[in-house]
Amino acid sequence: MHILERAFISLLYNHLPIDNKKIYTGSRYIPQDITPCVTVQVADESFVRKQYVEIDNIQYIRRLYDATVWLNIWCNTEEERTSLIDAIKLRLNQLEANHYSTCSNFDFASQVCSKTDNVCEALTSQNGRANKGQCPNLLNYTSFFETYKIPQRTFHVNSMLDLDEFDSSETILRTIFRLEMSYYSFYNIGGRLFNSINFNEELL
Repeated sequence: MHILERAFISLLYNHLPIDNKKIYTGSRYIPQDITPCVTVQVADESFVRKQYVEIDNIQYIRRLYDATVWLNIWCNTEEERTSLIDAIKLRLNQLEANHYSTCSNFDFASQVCSKTDNVCEALTSQNGRANKGQCPNLLNYTSFFETYKIPQRTFHVNSMLDLDEFDSSETILRTIFRLEMSYYSFYNIGGRLFNSINFNEELL
């Protein structure tokens, strides 16, 4: 599975209920799948450039890519489509607003922060950031964009398109969110870099 597919599946999982029931959110779709469901697909990807970088004295090859990701809604009724469109729009808005629930340290089931082993401070604090649904302590916050190496300034929703399918045994309603972004991949070359060399005078 592509890392961007994994990223957006994790973002949407548990956040797209229909009639208070979770629906399938994944990377595959076949006609036998039960609808409604949402699938995530990397529709296009292009290499931009390669750089050699040093992080914590370790050398890496860093590659930059531009990518297009499709969020595919598959459903049977207009009510389901409207509900899922609204839920995805909400989730994408929360993503760009750095909502606490998009933090990689936040566990949806327990509402606990993995860094503090306590309930997320955004749910218990009364300060200004918590009132906006953001983590009050930035030292405990790891954004979706940071986790998946996506420069936030490059992320945007390009378009939304209805592409219903009438050729199957029953009509399947389909809506596509087209997301554009860049992302980095890293390859660890290894080794340690030193800015200076110190000689032991006793050995000279």
